[in-house]
Amino acid sequence: MASFDLPALARRQGMRRDVTLRPIAPTQANAQELAALYMPIVRAWEAAIPEIMAGYTPPTLDNLTTDAPADQQAAIDRAAEEVSRLIVAFGAGIERLAVRIERWHRAKWIAGVKAGTEVDLSTILTAQPVQESLEAWIARNVALVTDIGNQAKGRISDAVFRGYQQRTPSRELAREIRKATGMARARAIRVASDQNNKLSAALDMERQAEAGIEQYRWRHSGKAHPRPEHQARNGDVFKLGQPAGDTPGQAPFCGCRAQAYLAIMGEPESD
Repeated sequence: MASFDLPALARRQGMRRDVTLRPIAPTQANAQELAALYMPIVRAWEAAIPEIMAGYTPPTLDNLTTDAPADQQAAIDRAAEEVSRLIVAFGAGIERLAVRIERWHRAKWIAGVKAGTEVDLSTILTAQPVQESLEAWIARNVALVTDIGNQAKGRISDAVFRGYQQRTPSRELAREIRKATGMARARAIRVASDQNNKLSAALDMERQAEAGIEQYRWRHSGKAHPRPEHQARNGDVFKLGQPAGDTPGQAPFCGCRAQAYLAIMGEPESD
């Protein structure tokens, strides 16, 4: 629900033409800060590799044992406990980051509105209207970092027990475990970039709805290997919230943006 009518405020400022506000581009710095919050979980599994490998002796046909796998499982469980502790700290860290990103986005939105309409929203806007979106984003990231940690544990456990079954040499097993932690690291970086985009896109829509804006103009990201349907939408005007389920930034790794479109004169355009 709109809290105020920005198009009406713009008309009072003397605007006599429809206007498309400049897009708000998520920063790499925010993505890097988010990735840094994910990294302790990855590093905890990397740090556990020496302990996991310490008691590993691949059995031979003449020397089968069931004790060593239990030793490795104990090391894996200790690492998992440390990861659980770090996820609690992650929750506190991401709450602080969400507050900083919201403040950054709010400042960019205020500046964009001022540049495009001469309307000053600096005394109007607060964090409260977007709180629900922030909380949903925080919860989503806690779920994602938990999954990254669990996935790493599963891959490491599987590698160790396959090592015993297949009598894998120590060096080869260590390489398999490092591959598992490398996959966790790569996924954490990708997720951080995507989640940074998603929060900015959600805030775009929330702020536009709050301002009584009914339409936006699709700005394609210009990335290599784009989604053809997204590329085809570049410059088109859509109703806020449309296309349902596929607004800018909503699809995985989508970098498209929603530029606020103010229909100052006459009826709004149709999509």
